[in-house]
Amino acid sequence: MIKALSLMGQLGYGYHKDSFLSALEENIDFIGVDAGSIDSGPYFLGSGKMKANYDAARNDLEFPLKKAIELDIPFIIGSAGYAGADIHLEQMVNIMKDIAADNKLHFKMAIIHSEFDKNYIKDEFLKGNIKSYEKNKEINSDDIDKSTHIVGQIGADKFIESLKQGCNVILSGRATDASVYAAYPLLMGCKPELCWHMAKIIECGALCAKPASPSDSLIGAIDDNCFYLKPADKQRKCTAESAMAHSLYENINPFIIEEPDGTLILDGAEYEQFDERTVKISGAKWIERKKTTIKLEGAKLTGFRTIAIAGIRNPLMIEQIDDITKKIKEETIKSYDDNFKINFRLYGKNGVLNDMEFLNNPYEIGIIIDVVANNQTLAHKICSIAKSNLQHYDYKGRTATGANLAFPYSPAEFDLGEVYEFSIYHILETDNVNDNFKVETIEF
Repeated sequence: MIKALSLMGQLGYGYHKDSFLSALEENIDFIGVDAGSIDSGPYFLGSGKMKANYDAARNDLEFPLKKAIELDIPFIIGSAGYAGADIHLEQMVNIMKDIAADNKLHFKMAIIHSEFDKNYIKDEFLKGNIKSYEKNKEINSDDIDKSTHIVGQIGADKFIESLKQGCNVILSGRATDASVYAAYPLLMGCKPELCWHMAKIIECGALCAKPASPSDSLIGAIDDNCFYLKPADKQRKCTAESAMAHSLYENINPFIIEEPDGTLILDGAEYEQFDERTVKISGAKWIERKKTTIKLEGAKLTGFRTIAIAGIRNPLMIEQIDDITKKIKEETIKSYDDNFKINFRLYGKNGVLNDMEFLNNPYEIGIIIDVVANNQTLAHKICSIAKSNLQHYDYKGRTATGANLAFPYSPAEFDLGEVYEFSIYHILETDNVNDNFKVETIEF
């Protein structure tokens, strides 16, 4: 039986030391943690900044790393620095160096690079090997050129290669969440359908337990024809329902999960309560892909953002708010022939669901004036002007001469800096694509 420990749902969330130590008493074979996602948008990929800063990342890594070295079990980290580009790997390597030096740790570490050279991506684009993903528009050469970083979401292949080289610690660039946990049991000869299904669920830590927590540990154990899930914290439990529900997490289809290496089919999966805190799972199918497919992620700078936040409680103004914001937007664009975009987010009316909102008659609205321009000075100016126009707009039925808006902060405008968008969010399918992901080893 192979036992995996998911340290937490994502690096930077914090972990529970007591439950982590409790899990280690069960003879864990390896520890994994996912450090990245696209959930927070393209900013971190585009800017090269880490979501979990130095202190947060080091807090979550230091003690678990010491225990992994002490117990001589692999410690595997995926999607370094959140977005997994080379610049994120470099920042994470520096953290590992500091931890090793301060604690006098000695280990061999693999660094898996997953950032692509733009010229390679251009060549593959011209060959027709880059396809749309989730109905995104087709990319062009300009999208590639303007991307600050382009990464590929790798599968298990390079993790397995690193383990074969005897690396105690593996730090990878952008990777699928499941590949962090599937690689070791695959190398040990476990059935791929069990490896990938278990990996898919445990990558979020105890988020699939009750009570759920992405900041706590989860143990996955693979046997010959099934696997078991159990939270490390004895106050939590895994149920058939909670494990099954996680198949819906981040998937369009709850029965089909695509990985670079193949497809996991879950329509025949069975979830059984093994004991009070443990669920037993079996029945998934794995279809190996003939040619590895890699999801590409690229981000480009599109401007600079300034916002203002205010509240509106006048029923007459709320009743006319769509027309008011439309007119202010039109007048602002007409008056200032500059390169900017202006948007109004109406929380309490349709700020979350937009046109799909099904409730009406709000009595209070929180409004965000959102301006993106080609420089910060222009964004601030336009936001300030739009705010002032909205603040004193003479809507139908207005009798008071006071302001229309209630501002919680002074000054009202906030400069948020660079804005990035996904320039590439597509699938690359080509021969020998894994050859592009280089494995570098260093010893401490």
